[in-house]
Amino acid sequence: MEKLTGTIKKVLFCSDDGYCIAVLDKGQKICGTYIQTNIKKLEGEEVSLSGNWTKHKKYGEQFVFESLELMEEQLYFFLTKVVKGVGKNVAKTLTNKYSEDELVDIIENNPNTLLNIKGIKEKKLQTITNSWQKYRHLKELSLYLSKYGVTTNLISKIFEKFGAVENIVSKIEQNPYILVKIDGIGFIKADEIAKSIGIDRKSNFRIQAGMNFVLNEYCNSNGNSSISKKRLFSLLDDMMKFENENILYERCLQHQISSGEIKKTTQNRYAISMLYFAEKNIIEFFRNRQNKNRQTIINDFDNYINTKQKTFDFVLSSEQKEAVKLINTGEKTIALVGYAGTGKSTISRALLELLEEIYSYDDIRCVALSGIASQRISDTTGYNSSTIQSLLLSYENKDYFDFKVLLLDESSMVNSVMFYQIVSKIKSDTVFIVVGDDGQLPAIGAGDVLCDIVRYNLIPVCKLTKIYRQNENHAIATIANDIRVGQLPIYDKKFDDFWFENISIPNFYSQKATLSEYEFAILRDENTTKILQHILIYATKEKNILDNLIKQKKIKEFLTYFQVISPMKAGVLGVNNLNNQLQNIFNPARCKVIKLFDIEFRLGDKVIHIKNENMKAKTMSNYKENNDEFIEKRVFNGQLGLIIKLNFEDSIAVVLYPNDDLVVYYEFSELKSLLSLAYSLTIHKTQGMEYQTAIMPMSFSHFIMHNTKLLYTAITRAKTMCVVVGEQEAFKSACKRIENTKRETVIQDIYK
Repeated sequence: MEKLTGTIKKVLFCSDDGYCIAVLDKGQKICGTYIQTNIKKLEGEEVSLSGNWTKHKKYGEQFVFESLELMEEQLYFFLTKVVKGVGKNVAKTLTNKYSEDELVDIIENNPNTLLNIKGIKEKKLQTITNSWQKYRHLKELSLYLSKYGVTTNLISKIFEKFGAVENIVSKIEQNPYILVKIDGIGFIKADEIAKSIGIDRKSNFRIQAGMNFVLNEYCNSNGNSSISKKRLFSLLDDMMKFENENILYERCLQHQISSGEIKKTTQNRYAISMLYFAEKNIIEFFRNRQNKNRQTIINDFDNYINTKQKTFDFVLSSEQKEAVKLINTGEKTIALVGYAGTGKSTISRALLELLEEIYSYDDIRCVALSGIASQRISDTTGYNSSTIQSLLLSYENKDYFDFKVLLLDESSMVNSVMFYQIVSKIKSDTVFIVVGDDGQLPAIGAGDVLCDIVRYNLIPVCKLTKIYRQNENHAIATIANDIRVGQLPIYDKKFDDFWFENISIPNFYSQKATLSEYEFAILRDENTTKILQHILIYATKEKNILDNLIKQKKIKEFLTYFQVISPMKAGVLGVNNLNNQLQNIFNPARCKVIKLFDIEFRLGDKVIHIKNENMKAKTMSNYKENNDEFIEKRVFNGQLGLIIKLNFEDSIAVVLYPNDDLVVYYEFSELKSLLSLAYSLTIHKTQGMEYQTAIMPMSFSHFIMHNTKLLYTAITRAKTMCVVVGEQEAFKSACKRIENTKRETVIQDIYK
């Protein structure tokens, strides 16, 4: 190890995980990982580094440091850079009057002594003592965990979870698996630390932590809410690198059951307690509402329907009439399930208008997972709507919603835990209408509630099967529904709302059989480039319309007018590359940008929030009025927005979310973990959304993701035009590859 000293002149770059590049006062470039605090705070500070000089092809000679230490007292640094408002004069007075050990002892054991120092009042003293506790524990954690590759963000999360716990490092050393409760640590990282410390591989707390991890992964990553014992033990063997340790597993499983971490659902099947509780209570909710307080709304039902049909300018099918009849006879809970184009929105409006005969307009509320889906159901029915998350937040201090009618739209997207959160706040006399499409991709997260409702008739189900088309040249609904059942649709003619742009490799199968692997790979790459070029041509044609929407400040319309959808993130036709290419068309760099590795964020970019997080925000009206009043607001995964300001002086990006009446403030350091460009999105990210025009690449390079559910979901995101660009044989294959993956749920366990 070589030594290097100097003053940090400027920090050039700092990532979320603490990796930084900086320049010293003598011009030496340094790089490495520093996680004890934001390295920006070290600008102007003299440091001592240990590391080695290397020569980078692009950046030249640089010093890669293994450790970085302040040359001055840590207390002076703490007082001037970590604690806000102390100031250098007060810091100098304190460090001149006391030694570092004396000052630490005073702050921790007799802080009121500092009230005798000029410039320190009670409020400032409280700030100093609180900040010191956090700084000391964060520093202790940083020094200990940094050698295991734990990032600054994760260390902050650990601190938030455990707080200023005394001897936190020794507690981690005794049982590193306490860290698995931290989002982002998980069992594997904790296990690395445990192995370094020398924890027994067969210790009970290691097996128990591994069991919880495997169960959570199996459920939350794959959508299941329960697992068989055989499968659980098999997954444990794979992860722990054990063989035939069933006796050990059984002992730990019984411990987890007795502690309440795991629940037994049926013979030899188990679930995470939270998921067991959620799904069991969903069943109880439905059972408790059967045949309760039924009362007819309209006596002359036929006459009412005939009158309403004139208002709708639409004749209800027998299936739709059956749904209205169920509500009219006083049914409190029904499921309205239909595929694309079967009139779910029309019949939702009919049901709500019938209920308005006995309830007031304000007693009726619609709800959906995404802001865009919420806006759409409001537009199509005419009734007030909100997102599930905002509704739950606004009622978190109340036992029940105060609505008489609640309609849940896009219910296939709602996982078990969220579904339970909704029904737990519904009164016994509230009408609850569940609307969804069980042909779409299931929810992100565990559970398959809508499909289980249909499969086990948990509530009366009205199945809509008749597809409505405006005319013979409108084909999105029929094409999508053919694909849903594994049938190749008529796709190779130009409809008013669907077009397949055939960019295929001529004689695909014969060329694949005769060419070498290398030659065929070149052919594939050339064709992939052609597909990309055609997508970019379509995008360029839409640019003027999108520019005009921005000029007219129609941000909602801008966000949902044109969308490129792809099954995967990686590759030439993946979301990441498509976003970079489309950004250069729709929003070329005109001024200073934020560059984070391979992503640029620019003023005017269309973005999507990718992680549920409490954020510093303002209402749109407060932002327009330049009101300094901020609020903390939960921003949810999947919300679409527009970057409306980049403040390089304060390192802040401001994003407008028009569907949520919200303006959110992001620190530049948060952008990579919280935002993505949204010119192109994965099919999973577009669930519940609808766009005027949707374009999707079709290539054998995405074959692993091709199946009927994905393709059905993608095509039904388009409202007025769907364009599929790519290989004909890949499209045919995807149309016939029926997705039969069945989720394992607690509801299924109980009803089998």
